[in-house]
Amino acid sequence: MLLIGNGKIVTRNNDNTFIENGAVAVDGNIIAETGETAALRAKYPGAEYIDAKGRIVMPGLINTHMHYYSTFARGINLGGKPATTFGEILSGLWWRLDKQLTLDDVFYSCIGPMIDEVRSGVTSVIDHHASPFAVEGSLFKIAEAAKMFGIRSNLCYEVSDRDGEKIALAGIKENADFAKYCAEQNDDMLGALFGIHAQMTVSEKTLDKCVEAANTAGIGFH
Repeated sequence: MLLIGNGKIVTRNNDNTFIENGAVAVDGNIIAETGETAALRAKYPGAEYIDAKGRIVMPGLINTHMHYYSTFARGINLGGKPATTFGEILSGLWWRLDKQLTLDDVFYSCIGPMIDEVRSGVTSVIDHHASPFAVEGSLFKIAEAAKMFGIRSNLCYEVSDRDGEKIALAGIKENADFAKYCAEQNDDMLGALFGIHAQMTVSEKTLDKCVEAANTAGIGFH
């Protein structure tokens, strides 16, 4: 049993209860109870105690849409005339960047943001990934990094026709392979959705194949 006490507890329960000098009792990976610090210390005298020193203790934050690989662009100076449309941003930065990614790049692109997540209280992330010339195994690389940091993750690969049919089909396969892996692992820290880019880069033919593959895998879309 672990007891985190002397904290300001934001429960986020139905009553949105706030406990000024509160504690959280954790049994394994289950939050067993919240309450006043003194009361829970008396109830669980043998628990390992962590003093929160008056800090806020609350449920973890959830990032519902992430592109880990995009963090490589932090602080980048592209030079030239700034983009003025979404299409210019895609063609001038993101589609140039994702074409250069290797599987090692995919893995290391996760390290910085995952450190930030741990520091900032983000415990769950839904990531939408693209690396058109390193498709196979890319989601598994992100999962490998997430396991290192203990980040609950739901991952998908961004299917698109923008780099040709072969790469689009590889994206469909990566989504399906990763979904199968997650089902076999039955790990509540790892899940899969089916990724699609956008209407402007996905044909009806490819979309139909995505729907078929997602239905077979029993997963939804991101």
